[in-house]
Amino acid sequence: MLELEVKIENYELGFHLLPETEEAEAGKKLHEIEESITQLGGKILASREPKRQHLSYEINHKKYSLFGTINFQAPTESIAQLESQLKLDDSVLRFLFLKIRENAKYLKSLKESSSRTRTKTYTPPKPDDKPKEEIKPEVMEKQLEDVIGNI
Repeated sequence: MLELEVKIENYELGFHLLPETEEAEAGKKLHEIEESITQLGGKILASREPKRQHLSYEINHKKYSLFGTINFQAPTESIAQLESQLKLDDSVLRFLFLKIRENAKYLKSLKESSSRTRTKTYTPPKPDDKPKEEIKPEVMEKQLEDVIGNI
C-alpha cells in the first residue's frame, strides 16, 4: 500500500463578523472556529478576540464589523473544508486564509504580540553630524545686493 504524506502548513485566518454580534457571542464564534480547525487535524498557535472595527469600505452595506485572527497549523486539504464551513456561516461577513512561511522567530513574535498590547514609542531624530556653516554678515549682504541688483 502507498501511504501519502500529509503536508502541514502554517496559516493565518482573518475574519469579519456581523457588527450586530455581541462581544460574548463573538468570543463563542472564535472558539467554534478554533474547534473546527482542531477537528480537521489542525493546531492553534495564536488567536485574537474579535474587536469592533470601522471598515475602510462597506461589506454588505455594513460600516463596522468585529475582526479577529487565528494563526494555526493544519493539513493542506483541511483548508477547503474549513472554507466551506465558513461560507455557510451567516454571522461571518468575510474571511481570508493566508499561508505563512515557516519561521520560528515570526511564530514566536505572533504568540508574544497576541498576548500584549502594542505601543509605539517616539524616538527623536538624530542630530546631523556635519557642523553647520556660518555665513558672515558681510558675505550675506553682498549676496543680497547681487540678487536685488539682478531684479
